[in-house]
Amino acid sequence: MEKCVYSVLDEGTVMKEILEEAGFRVIIGNGKMEDELLAQCSALVPGKCYVNQEVLDKAPGLKMVSKFGVGVDKIDIPACTARGVYVTNTARSNFISVAEHTIALMLAAAKKLYPISRVFHVEEPDWYAAKQVEGIELHGKTLSVIGLGNIGRRVAAIAQAFDMKIAGYDPYANPDTLPENIQLFDNLKDALGAGDFVTIHVAGGESVRHMINAETLAAMKPTAILINTTRGFVIDERALAEALEKHVIAGAALDVFETEPVTGKNPLLTMENVIATPHNAANTPDARLRSQKACAENIISLFAGIIPESALNHPRKR
Repeated sequence: MEKCVYSVLDEGTVMKEILEEAGFRVIIGNGKMEDELLAQCSALVPGKCYVNQEVLDKAPGLKMVSKFGVGVDKIDIPACTARGVYVTNTARSNFISVAEHTIALMLAAAKKLYPISRVFHVEEPDWYAAKQVEGIELHGKTLSVIGLGNIGRRVAAIAQAFDMKIAGYDPYANPDTLPENIQLFDNLKDALGAGDFVTIHVAGGESVRHMINAETLAAMKPTAILINTTRGFVIDERALAEALEKHVIAGAALDVFETEPVTGKNPLLTMENVIATPHNAANTPDARLRSQKACAENIISLFAGIIPESALNHPRKR
């Protein structure tokens, strides 16, 4: 069978060029799954589309799903495994950009740059009102890192430059491989309660849905700021909005939301103690180039008989 890659989105010319040089035919889609193209492909780059049993049934020659980026919550990995389809992602391609964005959000929330800017970036700036908005220092504060994978560890390393103390929680982390300066907690609530800032970097799908809810928010300090650059569904947004309104916690900095794209009806966007960005933590040329190369290399490796290191499953052969 011809080696054909169907990329549902145009992920970039570099990926396409690398694959074509390796002898693959590359089809670039329009952002939506098309049955005719699924029927032709042996490798699928799904973009933002779901990969479920219905999609697999329409792609009888499919051997792998190569996810551009990290999140695979829209991919039914057990169904892929049962069909002999490998699933990979590019987890190490954007962790630097996401970690830096996390730190930027933490600084912006700590220094209250959003409310200051709203007062100051107007036709007649209120100099004295802006000066009355007080920020806080990071120095000496505790950052609780929930999820100690590539991104979480990078965030922890950068935070140390501000002389922050690092608390960590990750039930899957090997304590022997963690940096010594991370105080590892074996209980989520204890880790949340230790942080002046809490940043979320967990992996997984439904198992982590609403991990941050009314109960876990209540475990945090009333002065704490919550940062999320992982997946929106990790946080119960209704509970978060209520916690912010009632000052259960002091603030939040969010790059991801339960429903995307976000509309103006989301109450979090109207709160002075929330800073938000539109799911663009990994949106840098550096991360995109690394992702293009990694996505293409995953496909090339598998078709050369080498299981990529980023493989998320180990299906039986068909």
